[in-house]
Amino acid sequence: MNESVNPAMLTLAREIRGLTQKELAQASALSQGKISRYEGGSRTVTNSDLSNLARALRFPETFFYQAGTRRGNEPTELFHRKRRKVAVKDLRQIDGLVNLHRLGSTQLLEAFEQVTAYSIPQIPSGDFEDIEEIARKVRAIWKMPAGPVHDLIGWFEQASSLVFTYDFITDKIDEVVQWIPPSPPIILVNRASPADRVRFSLAHALGHLVMHLDVVPYEDMENEADQFAASFLMPANDIIHELEPVTIQHMLELKQYWKVSMSTLIRRAYDLEVISKRRYTSLFQQLSRAGYRKNEPFPIPRETPRLVKTLLDAHKEQLGYSDEELAQLLNVSLEDYCLWYYPHYPQKIIDFPPNEIRHSGSGFDYNPPLKWPNREILDM
Repeated sequence: MNESVNPAMLTLAREIRGLTQKELAQASALSQGKISRYEGGSRTVTNSDLSNLARALRFPETFFYQAGTRRGNEPTELFHRKRRKVAVKDLRQIDGLVNLHRLGSTQLLEAFEQVTAYSIPQIPSGDFEDIEEIARKVRAIWKMPAGPVHDLIGWFEQASSLVFTYDFITDKIDEVVQWIPPSPPIILVNRASPADRVRFSLAHALGHLVMHLDVVPYEDMENEADQFAASFLMPANDIIHELEPVTIQHMLELKQYWKVSMSTLIRRAYDLEVISKRRYTSLFQQLSRAGYRKNEPFPIPRETPRLVKTLLDAHKEQLGYSDEELAQLLNVSLEDYCLWYYPHYPQKIIDFPPNEIRHSGSGFDYNPPLKWPNREILDM
């Protein structure tokens, strides 16, 4: 641990709470100029000011002393699936949380001497003639059976990646992925999205991890990740003979089997030249008239991450940690530990006195959709 506060951790905590420097100044009773100098590293944070900042940001003081924290916001270290127009504040908040989980995963894994190597192959998109071949190669390396991908999160976890699902504060961000060795790949996906969209977002993230790490960013990277996701979830050789007739009813039937959306199936049929541009446009018009563009019928079941819980359980069962001690290990409060590490798992009962429930008005906080009423069973 550093002997002095790490300025990057102060910025990280502020962005996770969704606060500007001005808002943090108001909450901590410090001047904005002082906070700016603290975050810039030109002034050392005093003990009394750290107390005020930690209280306002709701992190234990140990959080701010963590060392060696690369923010991981370089273009080839952090990838998103998002809308073109998204608030910078929202994006920084999600990015902050993925960085927090990267730090936490390092703490959790340090207790175990033997950790499975990360088995995500690195195949730059220029190494093969097309993205379809890259997706086929990854499936072969992972020894995946032909046909639909069952338990996509499970395949990520077998590759030693950590997946977290949350209801994001915005529907404009679907997923964020980061991989900075020696930490494992960290993927956050927006659970507020339909399960089929979550699966496509995960496959999109995998495309970035496979093709785009440590390469100079270029314009077509997002399109390539989308192409990889479609090819990985619906291999051409496996699906092409099942697509016809390309009708709304048939797409609804295929949706249940392939576990992707009807619109994704229609797009796949078009990309594989099973249907014409005119037919493609007509089908999307039919989806719009039926109200299926935003709310498709017969949603597919959601997948649940398990690896994070396995790591936490190992600390409890093998090393004798309590939840309170795990929160201390991760340098977060008990409330945030339960919120950030247990939201995917039902039957985690939280009981905090009402006067400990605070609301900041934004962020990965205790406001809807991530709300903390007294004694709530988390089943998010």
